[in-house]
Amino acid sequence: MKRLLLLFIGASTAAALSSCTKTELVENTANRSYVYTILQNQWQWDNGVTYQVYYDKAIPALTDYYLLEGSVNVAISFDDEASYDILPTTFNGVAYSVNYTVGNVTIYAEDPLADSEIEVPLPENAVVKVILSEADFAGEL
Repeated sequence: MKRLLLLFIGASTAAALSSCTKTELVENTANRSYVYTILQNQWQWDNGVTYQVYYDKAIPALTDYYLLEGSVNVAISFDDEASYDILPTTFNGVAYSVNYTVGNVTIYAEDPLADSEIEVPLPENAVVKVILSEADFAGEL
């Protein structure tokens, strides 16, 4: 009797499991990524500032929403996208940082000590990845 009961339970379980259909989860990705290259000769200097260079890039999709409620992440690659460093980072003795506003991202490369006596070398070609992510804004604390 126990064998018959176990056989019935096993068959019922197998039938129930085989009748289930696999449902694929399709995630609604609300993230957007933008990739661009900064060539070595595209870095700019401010007048009289030798310890810092910068590069401005217009990102029209970077709206008020991402500035105030979403998320903006920026990373930089110096090895043809084999790896990325999330900004801010220091690479080969140069400190990299980012500032963003509505519609614009600025990458800075500077002497880590901001020593006006040091002239920062122009960085090599760099690939920059900007990721804009939506978020459920929970309010200010």
